[in-house]
Amino acid sequence: MNPYDRPDFPGSALRPAGGSRLPVPPAQPTVPVLTPHDWGFICGLLAAKTPQELAARPFVPTAAKLRQGEQALITAPAQRHSWKPTTASQYQRRNLSARGSVSFLLAAHAVNEGINAINKSRAQAKAQGQWVVESTGTLTVTTRSIHYLHPENWATVNWTDSLMCDLPAPDVYEVHFRNGETGNRLGLRFRTIWAPLLFAMTAFAVHPGHPRLHDRSWVPPHVAHLHPEVPAEIAAVAARRARGEQP
Repeated sequence: MNPYDRPDFPGSALRPAGGSRLPVPPAQPTVPVLTPHDWGFICGLLAAKTPQELAARPFVPTAAKLRQGEQALITAPAQRHSWKPTTASQYQRRNLSARGSVSFLLAAHAVNEGINAINKSRAQAKAQGQWVVESTGTLTVTTRSIHYLHPENWATVNWTDSLMCDLPAPDVYEVHFRNGETGNRLGLRFRTIWAPLLFAMTAFAVHPGHPRLHDRSWVPPHVAHLHPEVPAEIAAVAARRARGEQP
């Protein structure tokens, strides 16, 4: 069964050409989870070994601005999370004023610097933060990147721009990258049932040695028994790439 033909397929209002026009069901109060059909769809994408195989997949309409040769694979709703500090660090440096011999002054300054280091460490430990929901928008997964569409805080992250990626929860994808305009390092989280796909595509592209890729902890436990050959082959190919060998 084509996953696009399921009425509960995320983003079913934006089906590929030729997909059935089933009505979009009302939103459910529970958080959507990856179904066996969804996992089969993900495995089909990850099993594609050539750009030609991906290009042969059904057309997926998207409002994202795509570059030449870039193809949308999925569109779905997603939440964007960002890291926000809840308390600021209250560290204030303590300066020393002392008189005496050179040896006494050196010892006093050393003790003062030690006290400052301890106080700074304590202040940083007290400073806390958390990931908070910034917005809910539409996520487009393509052959090259992800495009998060929202009127105020849209984002485009290429797979190859990732400095670090992770999968802190089965439906949460985390990526850190450098802002192309400011050069600052940014970290974002996207909550979507397609998080395993986002992680696998990012890790396979630029983090082939990622532990989650090789111990297969990126695979949701409730579907791990389905299509086990796909995660195994991805881990094997990634290992060869990480060792500098030909895939």
